[in-house]
Amino acid sequence: MPNVRVSLSVTFTTPPSVGAGGTGGTLADKVVTRNARGAFILPASQVRGKLRHACEQLLRARGVPLCQPPQPERMCPHAEGVKSPCLLCRIFGAPGRPSLLRFHDLTVRDADLLPEETLRPMVSLNRHRRTAEEQRLFLIETAPHFNGLTFENPEAITGQVRDERYVHVLLGGLKMLFAWGGGTSRGLGWGAVKAVAQVDGKTVEKFSREEVEQLCQSFKSS
Repeated sequence: MPNVRVSLSVTFTTPPSVGAGGTGGTLADKVVTRNARGAFILPASQVRGKLRHACEQLLRARGVPLCQPPQPERMCPHAEGVKSPCLLCRIFGAPGRPSLLRFHDLTVRDADLLPEETLRPMVSLNRHRRTAEEQRLFLIETAPHFNGLTFENPEAITGQVRDERYVHVLLGGLKMLFAWGGGTSRGLGWGAVKAVAQVDGKTVEKFSREEVEQLCQSFKSS
């Protein structure tokens, strides 16, 4: 099976607020995620979850039959009317079927040179009445923002795939990602993704739409 390594970098145009559980002893109601060294990160779990959802949108738009995540009883191998495992589960795994890919955190570039996080006041909105809710002021942290704030990992995705064309699906999904963390509807966490994949040491900088279409057709006809 081909060995895969995908390098990822996300350059933000607005401050990201990728939250963690708890308040960490600060005034914030929501704090940003850090690693053990205190550096800001984009967690591997978020990279995997957002990419899986993007790939699902990409494949459904092309009519590929898929199971119905995230409910385990509606995922492969329990999904009705779907060849098990479906293409999405072949790439990302399913209950009882681990993925051959491994996802890793993206760490902020030049972490030692960054200022402290920014504390931002927010209010809850009543979208029905189009007014601010009373007594619903809260504080969130964001990573400090400046032109070129970048999170990266040269080995963000590693492992193996059963078909080299699966990598083209991953790159297609990555092209669809433009916002990360919480508060994206308020303008937080917008950024551009740059991905470079290597398959058995050969660089694949751009995904082939033809390869994706061929792969989708093979699953629709099977």
